Amino acid sequence: MVERDEPLRRVLDAISFATAADPASSDAWSLALDAFAASWRLDHAHAAQQARAAASALPDDADATVRVLVHAMLALAAAGTGFTGGWTDAAPGFSPTGDPLEDAATLLDELDDTDAARFARYAVGEAALACARVRLSSRIWSTPVRFAGALAGHPFETVMAVLAARIAAFAGRIDDAHRILDDRAVVDIERFELLALATRSLIAGNGADATTVRRISTEIARIHPEHHDRLESGIVLLCAYGLIALYDVGRSAAMLARFGWQRAMVIDRAIVAELLVHAAVLADDLDAAAAWLESAEQFSGDPITDSTLDRMRSRVRLLAGDPDGALEHALRAIARAQEEGRLVEAVEGEMLAAKARIAGGRRGEAARRLEDVVAETAPGGYRIARRAASRHLRGVGRRLRPVAGGDAVLSPREREVLELILDGCDTAQLAAQLHISPHTARIHTSRVLAAYGAPSRLVLIGRLAAASGDPALADQALAALTARQGEVVREAVHGATNAEIAGRLGVSSRTVEKHLADAMRRWGVSTRVALILRAAGVDPAE
Repeated sequence: MVERDEPLRRVLDAISFATAADPASSDAWSLALDAFAASWRLDHAHAAQQARAAASALPDDADATVRVLVHAMLALAAAGTGFTGGWTDAAPGFSPTGDPLEDAATLLDELDDTDAARFARYAVGEAALACARVRLSSRIWSTPVRFAGALAGHPFETVMAVLAARIAAFAGRIDDAHRILDDRAVVDIERFELLALATRSLIAGNGADATTVRRISTEIARIHPEHHDRLESGIVLLCAYGLIALYDVGRSAAMLARFGWQRAMVIDRAIVAELLVHAAVLADDLDAAAAWLESAEQFSGDPITDSTLDRMRSRVRLLAGDPDGALEHALRAIARAQEEGRLVEAVEGEMLAAKARIAGGRRGEAARRLEDVVAETAPGGYRIARRAASRHLRGVGRRLRPVAGGDAVLSPREREVLELILDGCDTAQLAAQLHISPHTARIHTSRVLAAYGAPSRLVLIGRLAAASGDPALADQALAALTARQGEVVREAVHGATNAEIAGRLGVSSRTVEKHLADAMRRWGVSTRVALILRAAGVDPAE
């Protein structure tokens, strides 16, 4: 529709090239677009004014595209000015329920496939994320959508792709976020490319890729804040979020200090305040931490910042020597973050809860919960959770049990233990060779088994041998055995005990022992480990 596409193009051009937009007309669509432009300039008062004017100008027969955009702008304006109460207090009297995001979400199925409708859907997703409603934003904008009409190929599509990547990252879907950025089209606008680069910092930080984050932060630190709009402040914030994920509080604070955050979106102002509280806590400065918390209490009662504020309160209580109070606030922060699908914030709350439990003498409980958190977050590629959990437990002499992940999750000592297990060493031999106690040898062995998801040493050996063996050599070796010996050996390769093999084959345990001994003699090996290796096509000498 030309009457919608042209005003939309003018606004997107002004945003993309940092130029002034034409004054808005008095129809609801144009007023809503002006509200979006004002929010982009961080002029939240004007954005709220224009969003309400757009809602008042909505005709009774307005179609879904206009209604969705107007509701999105009401929510985006509330995310800039802040409000107190529940979500239905975001725009009372201006949307059917007062919760403009849910009101917009009910209309999404009615949208057509025009560029105007695609932009309206994007705007709802952006507003939902600005309100820290990650689950809702995922529902709305789970994959990047490009323009399909006259606006196809517009540079603003980069911003639309970045939104999808940000949503995925904040929801803990780190691998998905990387793929979204990889698939976007590169544009010849430096600020948009810097936005994509900064988003990569956020993703890499939560994926525990410190090298990438520090490289990007060095590049982003060179930019000069000329326009100070949502794009430019977003570049710095997203890069800083990558550093924060790595607990590089000093460098992230230095990066954020270049901007005055009084005009930022409410959630961003709260996150910056939390960073300042965190920095004061690391400096062991309770007075400064309490002062920063006091300044952030202006956001109290705002559902956008509820989880962030409780994390700040937890940090201050912990520094003040009140682990029970710290745990209470941390648990509240976790619950609120989980309710809105904010996985990254929920995990940060879990780390604070662990610190509070440890400070309160509940180390075992802290370790068990952190193991659960790491297991829950691993499938999406949220690898920083494991690193953060390990750091918290290391300070009290504990370690996370490895999750199934093979050699990549083993320590250097555990790799030594693995090699000795493959050599057939038992616990006493491990202890003697590594000059450790049998108890320590058993602990290392359990971690190696957990890393490969193997219930026993023989199962571990069988799995690794099968993965690296030569099938032709295995067939050649088994061909030298009788049919019954081959059956017994195959069961042994899968970790079955003599009693289990006897039960499965309907023979006695003594008969199983005899078949295994005969197979070892034929193959010229003397241990069950060597037998398993030979059966998998691996030369035991190697």
